[in-house]
Amino acid sequence: MATCPMSSSNSNALASVMSDNPRYAEMFDVNTQTANAGVDMAKDYTDDMNRLRDESPVHKGSLRQLLGAPEMEFSPIKRESYTFFSYRACEIGFRENLIFSSEGYNESPGVALVGPTILSMVGKPHKRLRSAAQPLFKRPKVIDWWNKRWVEETVDVLLDRLLDEDAVDLNTELCARLPMTTVTRAIGLEGSDVLEFRYQLDRATFGAARLPAEEAAASRAWVDQTLRNLIAENTANPGDNLVAGLIDAEIIDEEDGIRRKLTEDEIFGYCKLAIFAGGGTTWRQLGITIDALMNHYHFWEACREDRSLIEAAVEESLRWRCTDPYMPRLCTRDTEVEGVMVPEGVRVIMCFGAANHDPAVYERPGEYDIFRGKVAANMGFGFGPHRCLGIEVARQEMIVAINGLLDRFPKMKLDPDKPKPEYRGIDHRGMTAVTVRLKG
Repeated sequence: MATCPMSSSNSNALASVMSDNPRYAEMFDVNTQTANAGVDMAKDYTDDMNRLRDESPVHKGSLRQLLGAPEMEFSPIKRESYTFFSYRACEIGFRENLIFSSEGYNESPGVALVGPTILSMVGKPHKRLRSAAQPLFKRPKVIDWWNKRWVEETVDVLLDRLLDEDAVDLNTELCARLPMTTVTRAIGLEGSDVLEFRYQLDRATFGAARLPAEEAAASRAWVDQTLRNLIAENTANPGDNLVAGLIDAEIIDEEDGIRRKLTEDEIFGYCKLAIFAGGGTTWRQLGITIDALMNHYHFWEACREDRSLIEAAVEESLRWRCTDPYMPRLCTRDTEVEGVMVPEGVRVIMCFGAANHDPAVYERPGEYDIFRGKVAANMGFGFGPHRCLGIEVARQEMIVAINGLLDRFPKMKLDPDKPKPEYRGIDHRGMTAVTVRLKG
C-alpha cells in the first residue's frame, strides 16, 4: 500500500493508522464476526425480520429463535424472551426505560467486564452520569472540536495514502481505521498504542471468553493501567482530549444540588464504551453507507454536486440498513404492548432493524432513498433516553469521510472484478467488503 508524506506534527500520532498491520484485517472483518456468531454466512435476515413484524408487532421468543438461528449465550441467567418488531413497540421499549430496563445489560459477562457505564443504568443515576459527559458529544462541540482535532486529519491521512492506488477495499483502508483512530486518539493515545489499546480491550472484555483466564486478566490489567496513566497525566497536566474533559466534568444531583467529580471507574467506563461503540458501530455503518451510494449511483452523483445531501445519505443508511439491529432490555413489570402481554422478568429484544422498515411509518421502506425529506426518526443509533451518546461523532466521521472520497475520487465505483459485497449478520451487520475502483 502506498504511503503519503506526513508532517512532523502528525507523523508520530498517525504512524499506526498508516501501517499495514494485519490486526486491522483480523479485528475488522464482517465475515469473521458473522461466522463467530453462528449464523448463515450467505443470508441477509432483513426479509425475515420484516415478515415477523408483519405477522405480529410482538412475538414470544428471542430474535434468534424466531429467525431459526442458533442461540448465543448473552447471559448465564436463563430467561424467557419476547421480541418487539414494530416501530410503535420499539418506541415504547426505548421510551419506557424504567419498565423495559437497560439494567439487563448487567447480566452480560462482557458488559460486566467493561465496568459501570451509562449503557446499563436507568432513571436518575443514568441521567446524572450521562449529563456529565453530554457536553463533550453535542453537535457544536463535535464540529468545532472532534472534527478539527481528530476526524478531518485522520480522513486526510487515510485517503491521501490511497491517491496512487486504483483498486482497494475501503473496509480495511478507511472504514475500520477512521473511527478506531478517532476515538482512541480522543482519549489521549497516539502511535502504536492506538491499535494496541483496541486489541487489548477486546481481549479483556467481550473476547475474554475465548481466551485462557490468565491472558484475559493480563489484558484487563494492561487496559486499566493504560487508563490510569492517562488519568494521572491529564490530572497533572490537562490535555486537549476526552480524558481531560471527563476529569473536569461534574455530576450534579438535581435534588440536593451536590456536585462531584467522576470516579476513576466512571472515567474508565466512558473510555471503554467509547472505544467499543465508536470503533465498531461506525466502522460497519460507514461501509454500509458507501456501498449504498455505489449501488444507487445517482445518489452518489447527487452528493457530489450538493454536499449537503451527504448527511441525508448517512441518515437513510441508518434507517435502511442499521448495523446493530436490536438491543436487549429486561421487563420489570407485567405490561401490555401492542395487544400482547409481556410478563415481568422476561428479556425483551427490541428489533429496530424491522421497526426501521415499518410500512406504517415509512413509505417504500425497503428502498434506499436520500430524498425522503422529513420522516420519523430512525432507530439506527437507538432511541429515547439511551440514544447513542456519540451519535454526532459517528455522523460527522461518516460525513467527513464521504466528503473526502468525493473530493479525491469523484468517479469511484464498485470494483467489477471483485465479488459483489454482501450485507451479512444478525447481531452486528455489515458489508463483507467495500471493494472499489477509486478512479472509476
